Amino acid sequence: MDGEVLRDDQWERLKPFVPGGRKGRRGPRSDGRRFFDAILWLARSGARWRDLPEDRFGPYQTVKRRYYRWIEQGIFDRIFEAVSVDPDMEWLSIDATVIRAQAQAAGGRRKRGERKPRLSAAPEVDLAAKSMR
Repeated sequence: MDGEVLRDDQWERLKPFVPGGRKGRRGPRSDGRRFFDAILWLARSGARWRDLPEDRFGPYQTVKRRYYRWIEQGIFDRIFEAVSVDPDMEWLSIDATVIRAQAQAAGGRRKRGERKPRLSAAPEVDLAAKSMR
């Protein structure tokens, strides 16, 4: 489970942007940190909403509804703007892998024999003449 959840310092940085979380008549409102952990789990696993572990993050419908509500309210936009000012380079990865494509993939000249498909050496048969018999 380590690495799938926010650290305390990361959560403290995001906490001011999370709406709600104040205590209401029936107790504290939903846990914003658990919601963030659910979103991170989905992003890292590539899973569908339905595959979200209910024992750790609650019903997937609740997380999904809250996610789309935050998008409409622009909360994620504000978070991304604030976080991009001072990026955390912990997960930065530079890859120098080169994958070369064949010359034909870039529109290069083809070999002479590959211009047209070869015709078979069998003579053509007049099918219309045989069907009339």
